[in-house]
Amino acid sequence: MKKLPTLHILNGDASVPAFTAAGLPGQVMVWREILSEGPVFYTLPEPEFWQKRQDYITSTYGELAEKYKTKVLEELQKLEGIGAFFEVVLWFDTDLMCQVNLLYLLQRLHQKKPPMVSICTPVQGKNIALLRPEELQQLFEERIQVDDTQLEQAKQLWQLYAGPNHLNLQVYLQQQSAPLLYLQQALQLHLRRFPACTNGLSQPEHMLLSMIQAGTTTVDALMQQFWQQDPGYGFGDLQLQEILARLQPDLVQAKEPLSLSFFGERVLEGYGSFIPKTRWLGGSEVNGSCPYCFDAEKGSLRKHA
Repeated sequence: MKKLPTLHILNGDASVPAFTAAGLPGQVMVWREILSEGPVFYTLPEPEFWQKRQDYITSTYGELAEKYKTKVLEELQKLEGIGAFFEVVLWFDTDLMCQVNLLYLLQRLHQKKPPMVSICTPVQGKNIALLRPEELQQLFEERIQVDDTQLEQAKQLWQLYAGPNHLNLQVYLQQQSAPLLYLQQALQLHLRRFPACTNGLSQPEHMLLSMIQAGTTTVDALMQQFWQQDPGYGFGDLQLQEILARLQPDLVQAKEPLSLSFFGERVLEGYGSFIPKTRWLGGSEVNGSCPYCFDAEKGSLRKHA
């Protein structure tokens, strides 16, 4: 049977108008999940994996289950027909959220093994959704082909990210490079989301508190400032609001104008420690008894002393 030429996988609906304007040939699948947020377990069979994801998205972001099924699960069915295509092209930006989604898809493609897998990623600071048609066309012409060795590495990295011990992920990143440059950078940022050994704050939490201490008093201004200072995480407004909510009311006043509590000031200045509220980073649960923390001085994750 003759294969169809190309399946393009776009990260999110925001990329669709720009991609359509570029007029590139091929069929399109839109990826609408955020696997950098909430629990992921590589040991689960696919049905159970996606049920866990649906439970997380509906409970955390108020998404209706039926809407999730339509937007995410029905679109995912296109992956089952991947063997009909000669080439699969993955369109993902450089930030953490995009790169974790990309990592999942690469390990899925390792299982499916289409004849050709390619990646289109703009340089840091650029966003696929904001590129002009001629820029997208050039990005497509310069797409990077992924070989079998890189797909095997992606499978290993996904198992480490979606596994319970992120010290193993860190060791992998220290001993060998990730198969793609931006994936290496994104996973290093991911490790900084674990609680700091000194005060229990993740790097994003520390940044938000520092901005509020410096005089940022509204949520909108806080998000704008975060995006300007560290776009590498790729957080949207919902993700930043969730991070802020974890800090309220213990460290930050619950209502605008935002200000730090006395305890928040003490934690930020290193005289107190915040007990992290329960959340998941990949396959690792973070809470008050998390077995490891991020050592900012050494720039690495380690076991609690």
